[in-house]
Formats: sequence, C-alpha cells, structure tokens
Amino acid sequence: MLEGQPLVAVDLGHTDTDGSAALHVPSIGLVVAGDAVYDDIHLYLAESADGGIDAWLAALDVIEALRPVAVVAGHRPADGSDDPRYIDETRRYLRAFATASEKTVTALDLYHAMVGEYPDRLNRGVLWNSAQAIKA
Repeated sequence: MLEGQPLVAVDLGHTDTDGSAALHVPSIGLVVAGDAVYDDIHLYLAESADGGIDAWLAALDVIEALRPVAVVAGHRPADGSDDPRYIDETRRYLRAFATASEKTVTALDLYHAMVGEYPDRLNRGVLWNSAQAIKA
C-alpha cells in the first residue's frame, strides 16, 4: 500500500532475463513494466533462446490484460512516453526478431536485418550482442 492505494507486484517470468516482474497500480491504471517493455530501444535478446521469445510474448499478454492507461518502459529514450502502445511495439519487435533469426544464417545477417527493420532504435550494441548470442 502507498497512500492507501494497493501496489501489486506482477510476476512475469522470463522477459529479457529470468525472474522479471512489473508493478501495477490499479487505482491509476499504471504499470511500471521494468524489463518487459521497451520504448524505441533495441531489445536485449541474448537470453531468448529455447523459448525466451514466447515467454516474453506471454508476459506482454499479462501486462496488456491489466488494461493499463500508462506503461513505464524499463528501457526508453530520455524523452520517452508512457503510452501503452509500447506493449505492442515490443511484441512486434520480438516477432520481427524471431522471423529474422529464422531467415538468417549469421549474426551479422541478423543484425543487419533488424537494423533494416528498426533503423532509428537506440542501442545497436545490445542488438549486436543479441544477434551474436542467438547465432552462436
């Protein structure tokens, strides 16, 4: 409780790493999404092998089911917004990465495919690390 309002910890399981959680404030429709939602930053997917993307997608479904009016992304630019649309933006990125991973052979090919799809996202170093981990 904070000032008489419940704060609810939501176990999300695996998102960009194991043991992810979010904080839900039902009274104001807020979700502090932590590592589950990204806003215009390349996602950390180095730990996404063996079902990690599917687990992350399921975590996004949990967040979306809370019907938030505001979502604080754990990774975002300094001028990022709290728009709930970043739940779906994160979902689309995960699916694009999974598709690109299936269609490419090398880490460099995967990296270039994702930069082509998301040329304006920040933190390409994380994308490179993710591509290397997945294609190792």
